[in-house]
Amino acid sequence: MENRIMKIFRLVIMAAALVILTVFMVLHFRAGVETQMQKIYLGLYVILMGWAAVRVFSLAKDLFQKK
Repeated sequence: MENRIMKIFRLVIMAAALVILTVFMVLHFRAGVETQMQKIYLGLYVILMGWAAVRVFSLAKDLFQKK
């Protein structure tokens, strides 16, 4: 039971991270992407969002699989 609770907790944290990264990326993009460093930051947001999305998907799949 404790393992299931921890999986739910990790799923919630990763889903929140995905939403927060999306908001930060949108705000960063709307502020303007003019310098090379701003483009690198935008790329890093995309990479982190991809990682968080994969983690959310794998945790949800593991949590909701039939046993």
